[in-house]
Amino acid sequence: MKSSDKKFNLVKSSFNIIEKSGWKSFSLQKLSYAEKIPINEIKIFFKSEITILDEFSKMIDIKVEKNFDYEELTNTSVKDNLFELIMLRLEYMQPYRNALKSIKSSFKSDPLVAKSVAKNVMNSLDFYLELTNAFNDSFLDIFKKKSIFLIYSYIFMIWLEDDSDELSKTMSELDKLLTFSEKIALDFKTYTPF
Repeated sequence: MKSSDKKFNLVKSSFNIIEKSGWKSFSLQKLSYAEKIPINEIKIFFKSEITILDEFSKMIDIKVEKNFDYEELTNTSVKDNLFELIMLRLEYMQPYRNALKSIKSSFKSDPLVAKSVAKNVMNSLDFYLELTNAFNDSFLDIFKKKSIFLIYSYIFMIWLEDDSDELSKTMSELDKLLTFSEKIALDFKTYTPF
């Protein structure tokens, strides 16, 4: 088994433990016990519990990258491509939704967790913006980064509680927000002299 496969299998096991017993009681020691792997081997892959969150985000991004239809990039709008990428990310996170609820509930009491998750999300969204050619080296690039982060954060909260068929509620809200954001960006472009 490749090192990356073993690492991501441990990430999945970690999220199974978190789903059952919660983020606050999760530890590398518990993962070691559950997987019957010495703690020193676990620490080859993860320096701390928070490192597992970083690796989880990488695991999801790899799945998104492998399954995104790159041929459609040039034939589809930036907004539609971003919609597809974000929904793919949420789709691949679906099996871990209960664990993510537990992690999210710890944000107020554990700012380091919130900071780690925010950093990982920003890295993913920055990649999505680059991939869809959303950046054009203008002042709007900062606006795009901030707005897509706010949109994703809001949509993530809706997705956590969305039990509708095929996540229709999440998709509807995401489409509305991306359309609104696209309109504002176009208005800025139209009415600013630079």
